[in-house]
Amino acid sequence: MFTVKDLYEETSSYNPLSVSTRYGWHHSIKGFEDCLVASIDHSFVRKHRTELIQQGYKQGYIRTRLGYLGSMWATGIDLRLVNENPWRGSLKKLTPSKKKYPQKIFQHFSAFHEDPLFMAIWYHGFRVNEAACLLPEDFVTDVEVPYINIEHNHIRRCKNDYTQRHVPIHPSYYRFIDKFTFSDNARAGDNFSRRLKKATGISAHGIRHSFITRMRQAGVEYSIAMAIVGHKAQGMTASYGEVLLEDMAEQLQKLR
Repeated sequence: MFTVKDLYEETSSYNPLSVSTRYGWHHSIKGFEDCLVASIDHSFVRKHRTELIQQGYKQGYIRTRLGYLGSMWATGIDLRLVNENPWRGSLKKLTPSKKKYPQKIFQHFSAFHEDPLFMAIWYHGFRVNEAACLLPEDFVTDVEVPYINIEHNHIRRCKNDYTQRHVPIHPSYYRFIDKFTFSDNARAGDNFSRRLKKATGISAHGIRHSFITRMRQAGVEYSIAMAIVGHKAQGMTASYGEVLLEDMAEQLQKLR
């Protein structure tokens, strides 16, 4: 008897998943993980979506949950575990949420000015789990342009090819390298973000948004800014040439 939980275990073990995707899949099947996969049809999907709406969840959150279920079933199709994806089309008429991250000055985070993890995000715009899951060897300082290496490791997976990158070390960050606390806990970034938000009202992802805004205000060239934060640049010239590490280092120094 093939249950939804069985489908989750099969699909999540086939390809390495990011911590956030694995958590999203696992969280989204709660309440019907013991149901037979064969019973999850379009009627079930409509009922489940209606229940989420009636429970008062925001539409953006519902879109995220249904999206995770759709991607899990899509992987199940690739593995020939299921024949169709009943979640396809379930996001229609649901409005994506648009989170707003208020821009706060550096002094607002005074309690974290000696925290190496916070300062890594402040100076480099890392996703919180990118910074929290760094390994000692990711700090490469014995080269002409010292950098921090962001790539897959045994703690977490990166989102995509653009996420895997070398980010120059901001000059003001050198003094924090020896103080960095390394952790094998894949949830360390989420734990830190909750602590930060409780103390300041701003999550770690809000600091990343702030970093991107600060780059724009400082006049950092667009393609270089996208390379630093691990986003794909958009536009006709996005794939022209290579963003060099020394160019990123020069531009990164514009930030204080």
